[in-house]
Amino acid sequence: MAHIFITGGTGFIGMHTLRQLSKEEHTITVLVRSQQKWEQICRQMDLETAWHIGKLTPVIGDLSIPALGLNPADRQLVETADVIIHAGGPMDILLGEEDARAAFLQAAEEMITLATYIHASKGLRHFIHLVGYKSPFNDHNWLTPEPVIAHLEQAPPYERMKFLADLRIRQGAHKEGFPLSVVHLSVVIGDSESGDTPQTGGLGILVGSTARKLMGLVPGGKSHWLPLVHVDHAAELISALTKESHPASETYYLMDDRQQSPTMIELGTNMAKELRVRKPLGSISPAWLTSILGTPLGQKLGIPKESLDFIVDVDYPLDAAREIQRKYGLSQAMNKSVFPFVITDLDFRIAHSTIDTDGYVRNRRGPLATLERRVKNGNPTIVLVHGTFSGADCLIPLANQFPESSVCLVDLPGFGRSPYHHKEDVLEGHIESLVQAIQALKTPICLVGHSFGGLLAAKAWERVPERISGLHLLQPVLHTAPRRYRSARITEIMLGRLSESVLRKQLLAQTCFESIDDIPSAYVTYVLEEMRSPRVRKTTAQALAMLTKSDSFQSLPEISERIYKEEVSILWGVKDQIYKLPEPFHALHTLNIPAAHHFPISQPERTAQYLKQHIGQNNLEYKNKTSLAHGTAPCF
Repeated sequence: MAHIFITGGTGFIGMHTLRQLSKEEHTITVLVRSQQKWEQICRQMDLETAWHIGKLTPVIGDLSIPALGLNPADRQLVETADVIIHAGGPMDILLGEEDARAAFLQAAEEMITLATYIHASKGLRHFIHLVGYKSPFNDHNWLTPEPVIAHLEQAPPYERMKFLADLRIRQGAHKEGFPLSVVHLSVVIGDSESGDTPQTGGLGILVGSTARKLMGLVPGGKSHWLPLVHVDHAAELISALTKESHPASETYYLMDDRQQSPTMIELGTNMAKELRVRKPLGSISPAWLTSILGTPLGQKLGIPKESLDFIVDVDYPLDAAREIQRKYGLSQAMNKSVFPFVITDLDFRIAHSTIDTDGYVRNRRGPLATLERRVKNGNPTIVLVHGTFSGADCLIPLANQFPESSVCLVDLPGFGRSPYHHKEDVLEGHIESLVQAIQALKTPICLVGHSFGGLLAAKAWERVPERISGLHLLQPVLHTAPRRYRSARITEIMLGRLSESVLRKQLLAQTCFESIDDIPSAYVTYVLEEMRSPRVRKTTAQALAMLTKSDSFQSLPEISERIYKEEVSILWGVKDQIYKLPEPFHALHTLNIPAAHHFPISQPERTAQYLKQHIGQNNLEYKNKTSLAHGTAPCF
């Protein structure tokens, strides 16, 4: 057990490191700039218990302020640390000279001052410094740094100051005699399970360029590569280093093996596939592209030339990192199956200006990205399935009305954060993806589908009825859509030109909402930002075109006959002038309500009340029977 002081604990790498460290018998002091940000991270990373029992202690400060800006009591606490993890610093390759100096070089001086005091007073067991694989300093050249420093004069301020901080901490550790581990991270991407990547620099710049169709020529081609590492793999290695009782001063390059990594051509092709744009035509020398981006014309493309510095054509020494990974049984290879989720998550983040999912955890169920809130009780998980022009985020207000139940909001394939299914049969791909997501949940669920999501929910029930304890359809699309959507290509083009005024007019014209005041501004913003993504535009257009075909609904009469009436409910907004409830479904438990098509979005509180009331009145007998027969609780 050790007392660990960590900087950058609320950053992308730091928060995953905290979660990993909290599993051990450590006490951890975390430098944070904002109590509010700290509380948000604790909720997001499920660290609230560790915080409240005293395993984690936040101290308010700032790396760029003398003495880290700590008050005397917090400074005294920090000075008792056994291990220092310096993971602080912004990920902003466009930082100016002054800001970069404060963020990195001044911070390094403050950390050396702290480490020197601790080592002199009680002995510092270990200093772990997170840098980056492009740092030119290593175990062989830092003692004679002059040639490297001279070369760095041409580097951008971000790189120059970050790498000089690497040198300064190496010099300080050597002078004072405490063990130093330098972790040279490669481009850090989302964790190996969900692919959630909040840090949009690095790979995100390439994803954004691909989405804007600026990657017709890939920088680097077959001879170049972009070293990558999952954030949870990085956190595991950092945690392992804290366990070393007699650590050696060493440099660890943390990345996948080059032979196992995609070339830039392969990476560009994979990104184009997931973003649903044309694949690259060829490659271009990074040096040529850098010179082009430095011109006035190149600057209009909006691609920072500094971003190309991450693309390399060399190998790195991995033996030291691999030795630690083998010693502690750690994962080292990139999970290729999660890489599409990394791309689509970055695409989502780049398209959306604000993302507020506080209280929900990002996850992955089968082929679908999810937002989840877990409640420890016996209620089945409520799975909410959105329609077109929507996503998991749009149903959060509805999900918030069920605090007594665990909730899973899915993004359908090609929408939100989920990769597209890439099947020829558009409808079958969506159905199969939803079925796989349902099967990935360990217990029976209550399935709630809105609009197009209602159609998919009904189809999924047909495939796996044993996994669904209740089926609840909100304004389900059960017959063909208007013929204006039959050309996916034309619809895709129109979606790319969609303005706020046109969107609002169309939402009213198609009776999605009752009035202009009924349309939530957050929903309008969400849809317009979603349509920035070529992936979502193409997926939406193809889904709408599929819904204009009658064969998409051929099996619905049979489904309505096979559905157990006790298991299904339908909420139907009678002010919808576009869609009608087909006759075969009238025999099911249906509640007509005075609302338009998008009532789950415009009226989440009333929708929840109707839904609970409807289930309570019509399904009580079935739920009691299910509870007795299968040991499951009612849906709500």
